[in-house]
Amino acid sequence: MIKAREAKPLLKELDALYEDATYTATTYFEAVKSAEFWGKLLVFLPATISALAGFSVALGASRRLGTLSAVAGVIAATGAFLGAESKGPSFKESARSFTALRHTIRLEQRIALRAPSFGDLEKTVRSLREEYNDLVLKGEPTSNRLFRRAQKRITKGMLSYDYEIEQD
Repeated sequence: MIKAREAKPLLKELDALYEDATYTATTYFEAVKSAEFWGKLLVFLPATISALAGFSVALGASRRLGTLSAVAGVIAATGAFLGAESKGPSFKESARSFTALRHTIRLEQRIALRAPSFGDLEKTVRSLREEYNDLVLKGEPTSNRLFRRAQKRITKGMLSYDYEIEQD
């Protein structure tokens, strides 16, 4: 077992990794919600416009609304066919991957001082950082707006866990 004083730099890195994974996972979950909302809206709104315009023409309104109905119908059909939520599954996969990594990091934080040696703990921390970096490289980029939303959720304490690291 190693002493907390000796492991301090690695414990700090585990804390930083945990925070990074928390913010990234939460940002991706916000991206999933946003992609699903806008994807559904992209199909629902034109379909509703098409239906209303078509109904208006049927009731005797200007035939020009028929053109609007047709165009809106094509937009809705195209959105439905192409999958308006195309980034949603990718965001969801990233969110789940970062969440799983976050849980692994939390476990390593709890048992860090039980590592047989400083070298073993360092190897674990480097491996976790490498895994985090690999996930970052594979993930779709997200907007700053979604990060700010995630930041608000985290600041409110929605993802906090209470635990203590053993001290010498």
